Amino acid sequence: MKNRVTTYLAIALTTYCNYQCFYCKEGGESISKKKQTIPFEKIKRIIFNAYEIGISNFRITGGEPTSVPYFGELIEYIMSFNESKVRINTNGFKILEYVDVLRKYKKRLDIVFSVDSISEYLDNVYFHKYLSSSVIETTKILKENEIQVRYNIVVTRINEREVRELILKAVDEMHVNVKLLDLNKFSEYLGNGKILYNEEAFELWENLFVPMKNFYGFLEEFSNNSESEWTTQMIGKGHGISMSAYFRNENWIQVKDSERGAKYSEFCKEKCEYYKKGNCQEGIFSLFLSSNLTLHLSGCKNETIHFDLSKCENAQIKMAFLKLLSLI
Repeated sequence: MKNRVTTYLAIALTTYCNYQCFYCKEGGESISKKKQTIPFEKIKRIIFNAYEIGISNFRITGGEPTSVPYFGELIEYIMSFNESKVRINTNGFKILEYVDVLRKYKKRLDIVFSVDSISEYLDNVYFHKYLSSSVIETTKILKENEIQVRYNIVVTRINEREVRELILKAVDEMHVNVKLLDLNKFSEYLGNGKILYNEEAFELWENLFVPMKNFYGFLEEFSNNSESEWTTQMIGKGHGISMSAYFRNENWIQVKDSERGAKYSEFCKEKCEYYKKGNCQEGIFSLFLSSNLTLHLSGCKNETIHFDLSKCENAQIKMAFLKLLSLI
C-alpha cells in the first residue's frame, strides 16, 4: 500500500432498503435508482485497488447493507488488509446476525444507526427509524460485545421537539455517540406516501429544514467541553462541511451544520456548474462508489468526474481513484 490517505471510500452496496423514510430518495445514498446490488467479486476488486493506492478506511452503506447476503464475508475481506477500518451505516436490520464477525474486529470498526425520533409517529408521519425496543436491545448487545455504536439523527421540523431528549437518552442511558445532521437539499424525496420531485421537493426541504444553531445552546450546557472543528479520524480536517463536537464524559455529539459552509477544490470553483449555481452544499470530503459501480465524490452530481468502473482493468481503477484524490 502507498502512503495512507486521510479519507474514506463509502460504498453503497445495494439500493434495496426495507424502510422508506420520507427524507430519503430512491436508491438511498447511491446515485443509481435501479434495484441493484454490487456483485461480491467486483466489490472485492475495487477495494483491493483502493487499498493499493492508500485508502484503508471504508464506510459501508446502501440502501440497507446488512440485507446483502455477502455482508459478513465483505467485512472479513476488508479486515484482511493491514490497519483497515470500517464504518457501517445501518438501520439495524439483521445486524445481530453478524455479531460474531463484528466482535472479532471490534477495535477496527464501528456501527452507525439511523435513529431519528423517540416516537414511532409524529404529526401523522411514520418514523421507521425510531428508538424502538428492538433498537435499544440491539444497541445493548453490541455494547456488551464492546462494539462502538453511534446514532445518526436527521433533524427536521417534525422531529425537532424530540431531538434533545433523544440525545440525552443516547448519551446518558445508552452510552453511545451521536451525530446531528440537518436535512440535505435534494431534487427528489420519497415523501410521506408520494415521491416528490424538483419544485415539490425543494418546497418540502424549505418547510422541514431546521438550522443546527437551534441546538448549540443546549449542547454547550450539556457538554463538558467542545471543539469547533473535529473529526472521528476516518477523514481529515478541512474537508467538506466543518463539523463541531461536544463531549460529555466518555461520549461525544458531532454536528453537521451545512450553514457553516463547506470546503471545495479549485476544480469546483472554476469548472463545476453545480457549484457556480449554488446546487452543491456538501463540498469535497470523501470518495463514493455507487451501486452501479460508478466512482465519484460523495454527493457530487458533476458527471465529468464520475467514473464507470464496471469494465475497468486494475490500472484504470487506480487511475480513477487518483484523479478524484487529487481534488481532495
